[in-house]
Amino acid sequence: MRRSASVSTLEAMEEKSMNWNSLEEYVQMHEGSRVIERILIANNGIAAVKCIQSMRRWEYGELGINNSLCFVCMATPEDIKANAEFVRMADEVVEVPGGANNNNYANVDLIIDIAQRKNVDAVWAGWGHASENPSLPRKLARDKKRD
Repeated sequence: MRRSASVSTLEAMEEKSMNWNSLEEYVQMHEGSRVIERILIANNGIAAVKCIQSMRRWEYGELGINNSLCFVCMATPEDIKANAEFVRMADEVVEVPGGANNNNYANVDLIIDIAQRKNVDAVWAGWGHASENPSLPRKLARDKKRD
């Protein structure tokens, strides 16, 4: 039996969601312990695009507000020159060395350094690259802001 959807996903989410004045209010009302506003996207290409799109969709659907999240994206000179979609979607771009991924998206020490310098609340490593390195979550856990 085929299901038909008469209401878009966003419209359905709007019907079920409350509108919040801020991300802080949402976290407080859900008894959360901290607000995550600034997110480092430590990946590239379609992975980064899907991440940003998904979080923006959640942000609007659940909170009823736009732009409460700030996406800080790592980007190589090649990504920037290509005008990659994830670069265009970013709120902030941090240029990282080009070449092999051990110079950039798989470089755990570089990711930790950028997270600290850019004062992000969370790091999204996606799949592949640094997400497969068990030292990334261990090193992030040592950082008090992202514990």
